[in-house]
Amino acid sequence: MKYLVFILMSIFSCFGVLAQDLEKMDEVQRDKYLISLSTQVIKKFGPDYYRNVAPIITEGTFESTDKRSEVKNNIGRKYYEVTYFYDKSKEILDFDFSAKVRIWKDNGEPCDVVFGNGYGKNFFFLSYKEQTDAQAIIDVVPYQQASNSNEDIWIKE
Repeated sequence: MKYLVFILMSIFSCFGVLAQDLEKMDEVQRDKYLISLSTQVIKKFGPDYYRNVAPIITEGTFESTDKRSEVKNNIGRKYYEVTYFYDKSKEILDFDFSAKVRIWKDNGEPCDVVFGNGYGKNFFFLSYKEQTDAQAIIDVVPYQQASNSNEDIWIKE
């Protein structure tokens, strides 16, 4: 019986660590978690936008003019933003990053991901877990470079 209680307490403490407030983690542990999770999100929804580079981690507060309750309820929540840049001498994207993932500070769950072509996914209406479970059909964002701005788009007669 003692062993059963010990095992149950250990399991519950593990769940507590997983749902931990990221602000309470030490910086090294938190950054490893953020990079690991953001890499997983990018590879799941836009694998061609993943760049094996050291990302930049910043902090922010969620703002939106969207009136839908699923979005509106998150206004004021704090997040970490993990941004992956790319080599501009090798490719041209619409944004200066290949991918950017926002992760909620209070529960460590992804908020959204935006790719360098402007497309992305959010996790307001269906959580990341719901969108990636075994039965989920994942729409992968296809890789698309920006059109060359030096290109002449006018029809010549």
